[in-house]
Amino acid sequence: MHLKPIYTETNDCKDCYKCIRECPTKAIKVSDNRASVVDSLCIYCGHCVAICPTGAKKVRDGISRAKLLLKEKKEVYVSLAPSYVAEYGTDSQHILNKLNALGFTGVSETAIGAQEVSRQVANYLNVRQSGVYISSACPVVVELIRKYYPQHTMAITPYMSPMLTHARMLRQWYGQEIGVVFIGPCIGKKSEADYSDLVDVSLTFQELNDWIESEKINTQTDKQISFSPYQAHEGVIYPLDGGMVETIKRENKNDESTFMSFTGQNMVRNALDNLDELGHDKPLFLELLACETGCLNGPGMSAKSAIASKYLQVRNSFCQRQTCGDTERKEEQAVNIERDFFNIETVEKELFRAEQIKEALHSIGKNSVADELNCSGCGYDTCRDFAHALLSGNAETAMCVSYMRMVAHHKATILLQKIPSGVVIVDENCKVVEMNASFARLMGNETELCYEANPGMRGADLSKLSAFAKLFKTALLTGKEYYELPVQENNRNLQLSVFNIQKHKLVTGIIQSAQQPQFRKDIVEKRTKEVIKKNMETVQKIAFLLGENASYTDSLLNSILDAQNNEHA
Repeated sequence: MHLKPIYTETNDCKDCYKCIRECPTKAIKVSDNRASVVDSLCIYCGHCVAICPTGAKKVRDGISRAKLLLKEKKEVYVSLAPSYVAEYGTDSQHILNKLNALGFTGVSETAIGAQEVSRQVANYLNVRQSGVYISSACPVVVELIRKYYPQHTMAITPYMSPMLTHARMLRQWYGQEIGVVFIGPCIGKKSEADYSDLVDVSLTFQELNDWIESEKINTQTDKQISFSPYQAHEGVIYPLDGGMVETIKRENKNDESTFMSFTGQNMVRNALDNLDELGHDKPLFLELLACETGCLNGPGMSAKSAIASKYLQVRNSFCQRQTCGDTERKEEQAVNIERDFFNIETVEKELFRAEQIKEALHSIGKNSVADELNCSGCGYDTCRDFAHALLSGNAETAMCVSYMRMVAHHKATILLQKIPSGVVIVDENCKVVEMNASFARLMGNETELCYEANPGMRGADLSKLSAFAKLFKTALLTGKEYYELPVQENNRNLQLSVFNIQKHKLVTGIIQSAQQPQFRKDIVEKRTKEVIKKNMETVQKIAFLLGENASYTDSLLNSILDAQNNEHA
């Protein structure tokens, strides 16, 4: 079985959940903090590949398969997508020379297949009185409809895509034993090719560029190479939004048909959501393309910018070819390109009981509607969507940022309470960020009573609680750290250590009785190490998700250990 067109390099995945946030079908499963593509849910739009910040989402390599095909087959032809003009410019000679140097027998334009598709779709519409009809050209849209809008599957025009149509034409021209390699801007074409015996390998333009670069091909030659068997004409406009509609209108004799075109996942979904009321009076044809602005913005293009320039290049190429007339076009034999779209399982959304959703929400600390922040930090739009993903086995509780923040706070609080020494964390204004009960007890009865009323004493002014607050102010101002300084408070002899968590921003003080200091130091070190060992994995996870606010917990644990080790040194 072939590796699927899109996969995850798990070692590179940093569980940022951006792929979930951006995926139009949420076809991502997170397991052991790593995101992988769920093939049964994926429509192969390739958006996750484009937006993954670490490059963990990969496109299946087709170069090795293409090289093997060139060795195994006597003749291998390229079906070159019409958007090549946007990738390589209107002068096709240099890319033809490079493909020839790679070993291909000939290069033919997929636009020839597009022209045949438009001709047959136009004839199909000519005899229709009403109904909605959707183009089969975009494999991502076809996959979307088949998996998520099965009620509209019958609306897809029953013809092959331009890629498959052209491949069939190539085999009709040059024999069934030839090899066919499609090259274009679309990742979805890899999946389409996998389930067809017409196209052997599908490459993206980016893959072709990598292949050419690795071979260090020099095309400085006067050799003139032409497209096989002839140059395409109106089909070259297919990559543009509305390009297919424009070619169909040239063949369509039924003025009663209405034509529309929509691009981009949001617009396509919006159109599919509202089809039931349309097409009752006369035929309505919809050209739907998953990529915004059309195939010019496909995920397999090497450059994702300069859309206007790309559009202009394709439009100019189209205009130039129209002025050339049809002298190169030959009369084609009839080619059967009919097909259906029912050989795929529809995605059935799992239904969970209200009690199950409620239980899943409780597992991430959402005990009321007010707790449901819907912050999308996990990648899902709402907390309930996330709960659904948890129940489906596609998500983990650790993905909830607010939940992990709560866990971080609880762990830090527990750590502070377990340490027998007094511990206080102070900000740059000498205000208490956190304090444990031992510190409050050493400060005297009044502070201890305040602590009972307000555990943690957050926001309290340390200057009003102790006589040694000036040491904290000095540490904040200079960044200097102090270890085992003798201090007095309430007629008690104490030892104080002050060290940085964040220089000039956050410092921690550890204070303990001068009596039996070695015993107390051993307890601090032993218990701190125990807590670190049990919780380090969670703390590191929190630090990554929440950044500075949670990573201070990790710093605190290690800083306390460092302080204790320095006392022994």
